[in-house]
Amino acid sequence: MLQGIEIIFAERVTMLTSLKKKGYEIFFREFEREHEHYFVEMREYAEQAASGEAAAEEIGECIMQAMVKTCSNKRGKLDARTKSELSLFLVYYVFPMILKQGEMGKVIADGVLVSCRRGLKNRSLQYVDYDTVYNGFHEKILGLF
Repeated sequence: MLQGIEIIFAERVTMLTSLKKKGYEIFFREFEREHEHYFVEMREYAEQAASGEAAAEEIGECIMQAMVKTCSNKRGKLDARTKSELSLFLVYYVFPMILKQGEMGKVIADGVLVSCRRGLKNRSLQYVDYDTVYNGFHEKILGLF
């Protein structure tokens, strides 16, 4: 399941650097174009499973393993900065793509959230849809810069 999903994290630093409203829109559309098939696969897997919730937690574990595989240091650990980047990347790109998967999107997002909170040791991690993130930008990220 989700073979090769590690690739979605390859450009995370570029996609999070100096984000502005227009840049986010462009990055998100590119992310969607290149990686939508992973999110469709997630939905189909969860829909076909006996328990959508159990399948969603499995998907969350796959995503967490992909993050560790792609982003860990030489000792196989995620440092604090990387965990922060991954948390932002999940909120800006991964969760909005999951939530685009219709009714099953929320179930999958809940399962992924549980796994990622545990794996990133970030109990405050939440998810939102694309429109919420996009409308949170003024000219620059959250109007802070």
